[in-house]
This record gives sequence, structure tokens and C-alpha cells, in this order.
Amino acid sequence: MDAVDLGFWAFLAVALPVLLLPVLIVWWKGRRVGPILLLSLIFWPGALILAIRLGHQRDLQ
Repeated sequence: MDAVDLGFWAFLAVALPVLLLPVLIVWWKGRRVGPILLLSLIFWPGALILAIRLGHQRDLQ
């Protein structure tokens, strides 16, 4: 496993709990989780893809 793979897995290890953090906060406050979960599932994959692409472009330079 090289440093790029390690960095990718470290990024995912941090990003996935952050994905669930808003859902957990809303659930803890006793509100409906559905809208926040939907927004998280819609926007986070796009943000992850963008971050991965920007990382690969930086590596190519």
C-alpha cells in the first residue's frame, strides 16, 4: 500500500463519520432525520468525487 492509497483511506475514514454527524445531531435533538439524511446523501458523494479529482489533478502537476 503506497502513500496515495493510505491518504485516500484516511480521507474516507474522516469523511464518512462527518457525513453522518448532521444526521446524528438532528436525531439527538428529536427532529425528523429524513430531510437531513436525504441532503447528506445527495451532496456528499459529489463533494467526495470533487475532492478526489482535485487530489488527482494536484498529483499530476
